[in-house]
Amino acid sequence: MTGASRVSEAELHAFVDGQLSDERALAVAVWLAENPRDGVRVDGWRAQNDAIQRAFPPPARERVTLAFRASETDAPLTLPSTPAIEDFRMRRRRRRTLSMVVTFVAGALAAGALALFVERMTARPIPTDPIFVEVATVSDEFARRAVEAWRTYARDPARPVEVDARDMAGLTKWLKERTGLARPPVIAAARLLGGRVLPAHGENAAFLLYRLNSGDLVALLAEPGARSPGAYSASGVSARAWSLGGFDYALAGAAPGNRLDAIVAELGGPR
Repeated sequence: MTGASRVSEAELHAFVDGQLSDERALAVAVWLAENPRDGVRVDGWRAQNDAIQRAFPPPARERVTLAFRASETDAPLTLPSTPAIEDFRMRRRRRRTLSMVVTFVAGALAAGALALFVERMTARPIPTDPIFVEVATVSDEFARRAVEAWRTYARDPARPVEVDARDMAGLTKWLKERTGLARPPVIAAARLLGGRVLPAHGENAAFLLYRLNSGDLVALLAEPGARSPGAYSASGVSARAWSLGGFDYALAGAAPGNRLDAIVAELGGPR
């Protein structure tokens, strides 16, 4: 094996297909002469190629191979024009045109929307009048709590109070220890039914329930504080709030408003 350099299997296949240069084809031929085993393989490949070509003869026009000589690659490769190819090219051109139109229209719409937004924002007058927001005061909130307490306990037929007023000494002592209220206020033309202790903001609140001579129930909520007067009303239940002697009071009930106002004035609240 001194007459030619070693030949790869890929070159043997190229030799069979006629895809080697003249110089390299000559070197492979010398190799095959010195290597009978490779020669037998090459003869077998050629026989297979001949059988395939007989079974599937090439078309009448010149067959286009995958490998070209350097001199043959100078001319551009052209495909025959057929109706199917022309139709494919036309559809591709239409898709490109449609894509360009859609892109242009989308860009125009986006630009128009942006311009309209900027115009409206710049043309909108800046308000110069002050804006007033209604905010509930802490006194109104205290009055609301009194309304909720009345709804919860005054309508409880089983146990509206925790300590009955018939034990006035025990009720007074208990409320003073828990809330700081010295004694339950007295309301003319009303009878005290009793009281209970409710949680408040950092303190305990005294809840006192009275029955007016008219039969209406009113509740008095008292806790340490010094709020300004306030009021709250919802679903037929109203409350008035005020401060006196270091305590905040709120009177709530379903009695007429003028009756509640009269009781508030009687207890030292605003007239």
